[in-house]
Amino acid sequence: MGTVLLALLIAAPPEPAPAPRPVRARCVLFAGTDCPIANAYAPELARVADEFAPKGVAFTVAYPLPRAEPDAVRAHAKEYALPGTVVHDRDLALAKRLGATVTPEAVVLSPSGEVLYRGRIDDRYDKPGGKRREHPTTFDLRAALRAALDGTPAPKPWPPAVGCDIEFP
Repeated sequence: MGTVLLALLIAAPPEPAPAPRPVRARCVLFAGTDCPIANAYAPELARVADEFAPKGVAFTVAYPLPRAEPDAVRAHAKEYALPGTVVHDRDLALAKRLGATVTPEAVVLSPSGEVLYRGRIDDRYDKPGGKRREHPTTFDLRAALRAALDGTPAPKPWPPAVGCDIEFP
């Protein structure tokens, strides 16, 4: 049997794994399991990741939820098909370090970890308690990611995010 397998491998060697793409930027998306605004953004976040991951943007979804069970965090990320690596930020260290205050909030980082953008995904919600737009007109996160990939500053690097407050002790 081993000889047959060896003969098959010689005749048709396995395809080599594709080389990993270099990370040109990182995007950390802060999410919450019970924030209706963050949940409503899940499809848009998936579309953003589909567009920018192939271009070298690495995505991380961070849950700044000290009291949440790890299984609940994993289940939420799976249910909402959130893109990238999932991190349970139980001690809020990542949220504090990056300055996130609400969910959803996006942070774009250079490959060296410099914060290039922190703020809203788009202008679907323009202020806390404000009316939801059906069709956003400004796509801040996309613009920030394009700028990061181009090596230029984000057009609006700090637009306030609207959502559910991260509960800091």
